Amino acid sequence: MTIIKCKKCGQEYAYEIWGTVTPGGKERETANCPYCGEVGYSEMTSQFISSYKLDSEGNPDRRKSY
Repeated sequence: MTIIKCKKCGQEYAYEIWGTVTPGGKERETANCPYCGEVGYSEMTSQFISSYKLDSEGNPDRRKSY
């Protein structure tokens, strides 16, 4: 889990890369800001990227991913 700050709106959010690594079949996956939708991170991978808002204590709220 990585926490980054959006360059567009200034909100902090978390993202994680998850799933099985498979040879070939890579696509560009993005971590979009859950507040404004701006792309904050992207990577060519066969895995998935999920973004999460942070709760009041700075922990990812995993009840909903973006």
